[in-house]
Amino acid sequence: MDIPLELSFHNIEASDALKTAVAEHVAKLEQLHDHIIGCRVVIEMPHKSQKASGNQPDVHIVVRVPGKEIVVSKELAHAGHKKSATDAYAVLDNAFAVAASRLKDYRRVSHGDVKYKSGETRGAAGESGL
Repeated sequence: MDIPLELSFHNIEASDALKTAVAEHVAKLEQLHDHIIGCRVVIEMPHKSQKASGNQPDVHIVVRVPGKEIVVSKELAHAGHKKSATDAYAVLDNAFAVAASRLKDYRRVSHGDVKYKSGETRGAAGESGL
């Protein structure tokens, strides 16, 4: 990466274990794309109270590659996911899985590995679904 990992914690204590987990996920993303410019990750609790009674962590990831920013936001507390894991590691795993999928899709499109139907427009309009 050109820019070192930017990692922030809001209303949650920054632990070495969470930092390590994020670094491992980012290393896996770097294996999926040959040029990641930078990555910003924010892990936050929507409320200061960290009781397990419904205060679920949110994870926001921004991966910058040439020509695109891939944004993943897992805001489980606001989305009504009552049965979702409240564990920050589980939410982190889920968010990075989505980021990896979107990065793979972008790589396929940018390298021309995607087949287009005849008459389908290529370019910015074709990439809006990423």
